[in-house]
Amino acid sequence: MNMATNMMRKKQQGFSLIELVIVIVILGILAATAIPRFLNVTDEAEEASVDGVSSGLATAVSFVRSQWEVDGRKNSDVVLDGTNVNVDTRFGYPTGTSGATSATAMTHESCKEVFDTVLQSVPNNVLSTADARNERFTVRMLNGAGGSTKATDGTDVTGLDLCVYHQVSSLTLNQSGVPTPNPDLNTASAKGITYNPGTGQVLSFTN
Repeated sequence: MNMATNMMRKKQQGFSLIELVIVIVILGILAATAIPRFLNVTDEAEEASVDGVSSGLATAVSFVRSQWEVDGRKNSDVVLDGTNVNVDTRFGYPTGTSGATSATAMTHESCKEVFDTVLQSVPNNVLSTADARNERFTVRMLNGAGGSTKATDGTDVTGLDLCVYHQVSSLTLNQSGVPTPNPDLNTASAKGITYNPGTGQVLSFTN
């Protein structure tokens, strides 16, 4: 009876201190190697998401330009999926829906209108000065940051504005959910998309 009791007690014994230390060390090594890999996968997924939206925007912009060409380059707007989209008649690229028809007189709102109107599946977005906690992208216009190009009639046009769409997950938000500082093309670690309404160029970027 005593022998059976002793065997039961031996079977019920837990880990020794040495065994626990070994387990903790192994878990620490696994965490140290797995966490960086997980972070890399997250970064790659975010970049892939930006690239996907960028490709969709570039395709939609080309559709607007193509329709403008079909219309004879004479209209200040085109109909895209039943919605009137304004274009700059010097270039034929979308500039919004609420009256903005100049690639050198864009606003934050008109950049948002381009994003909201031409894309088929529009990611949640908000102006860069608003609460972005439940959004995927912020929107901002950078005055004159788009450089210069030639209009369809050959004249040089300078001071093109630039629409910038930042991925929210790559930004730092304050307690109110507002990106701080207001993001631009030089914001550290930021990912996003630029759209030039004078050239139609859509580019994704990572800092």
